[in-house]
Amino acid sequence: MLLGANAPEMDLLRTRAARLGYRVVAAKTPDQAHALLRVGGTRIGAVIVPSDLPVLDLRTALDALRRLVPAHELSWLAAGRDPGPAGRDHMREAGVHLALFDPVDTHTLRFQLNRALAGRRLASGRRRTVRAPCDRPVLVRVAGRRKEGRLYSVSASGAFVAIDQPSLARASVTIEVALPNAGLLRLPARVVMTNVPGNLARTSLPWGMGVQFDDVDEGASVALLVYAQERFRSLAV
Repeated sequence: MLLGANAPEMDLLRTRAARLGYRVVAAKTPDQAHALLRVGGTRIGAVIVPSDLPVLDLRTALDALRRLVPAHELSWLAAGRDPGPAGRDHMREAGVHLALFDPVDTHTLRFQLNRALAGRRLASGRRRTVRAPCDRPVLVRVAGRRKEGRLYSVSASGAFVAIDQPSLARASVTIEVALPNAGLLRLPARVVMTNVPGNLARTSLPWGMGVQFDDVDEGASVALLVYAQERFRSLAV
């Protein structure tokens, strides 16, 4: 559910999310938000809150929505203009913890919406390293050929590459990507999963492939970890 949908930037965000396959219901007024939660109940998994939502007491306003589904834990995302340190504190105090502040690229938008909808499942998962979204050009080298794609997400142990023609599972590849303050990294990897059109496609991911890095040197591993941690922190309110 998206609050304050009468603002042009929020309407644009709604359109972008819908194009990625998410069902977004819009609430232009508090009464509409209450009605949507009463009807939708647990089918609404996350709420997007504009950073400039015109309410006197944000915590009280959001608590009123929470009380409509007391047995269901909603996730809350802040969107729009970055309100700065004081504004972020205000939103955290109101229970809004995930950020979609402008500008937000398509990969980050998808990642953050998935993260919000995963809720407690994400917190209780077994992922061993910090994974963060990104949208950076990447070169995939395999068997003497090269293919261009873009990183969707990355961690110290692997990445997901958005690419039109992913390599087959178990294929050995080399991922070449430039990261801030790290320069060009050449990362040997193997393909562990693909996401392609068909009955088994995962709509929560772009088309492409997931890779696990193999024998990455310590310097590259540290650079990947630092980059992922910084990106992850930047996406918290």
